Amino acid sequence: MRALRFALLALARDWKSGELAVLVAALLVAVTALTGVGFFTDRIGQAVNQRAAEVLAADLRLQSSNPLSADYQALAAGRGIAVARTVSFPSVVFLGEDSALAAVRAVGPGYPLRGRLRIADGPFEAARETGGLPGPGEAWLDSRLLASLGAELGSRVSIGAREFRIAQVLDYRPDQGSAFVDLAPSLLIGIDDLEATGLLGPGSRATHALLFAAAPAAIREFKALLAGRKAAGERLIDVAEASPQIQSSTERAGR
Repeated sequence: MRALRFALLALARDWKSGELAVLVAALLVAVTALTGVGFFTDRIGQAVNQRAAEVLAADLRLQSSNPLSADYQALAAGRGIAVARTVSFPSVVFLGEDSALAAVRAVGPGYPLRGRLRIADGPFEAARETGGLPGPGEAWLDSRLLASLGAELGSRVSIGAREFRIAQVLDYRPDQGSAFVDLAPSLLIGIDDLEATGLLGPGSRATHALLFAAAPAAIREFKALLAGRKAAGERLIDVAEASPQIQSSTERAGR
């Protein structure tokens, strides 16, 4: 009891002298600073990860040189995970007697799951974001491809056995440059028009992909599930693998 009383008296004396008050104030400043830095780092990490996801236009991508089972889409939908389908391949595009190699990407509803498409009303003109996609029989061509073909909005180009009307100038898509084929100028069409081109026969160099997006925990769980179910030749790619430099920067910021 005497020891406790002595300790309380000593505490009161230190508080009156100001030494304890300075110590408490210093601790409060330190805790506040650490909390602020942690919050700031977390916000930066979230922003960087969102930007990195644009490399895939999704949080997770499953791809193969063969068509992917519709069971994967049902599996994602059953877990509340957004899903979109894409098929990409190189093809020669014709406008009359003129032709040019293009990176054709056929996309389904929901694409892109991360990031936004940008379109323009003319080659190299100011662009705007859009939530839409090419309609039936429409194609969006980037400015390089338009210039190569000498085309303009409203011109009709042929991709395989299907003819398309150029409806918009494609300024940007989130996953451009994510594959070797993307070195060529880009052309975007709706996935429902893909079969009519007749370009997916044996020997085609198409890449079939399913894009997934959800909260980080849900994506981690779904990735583990797919890893145990995917067939040989099917590849899972997440943000860390698609953009290792960005992931490394995020990890350093968190330390």
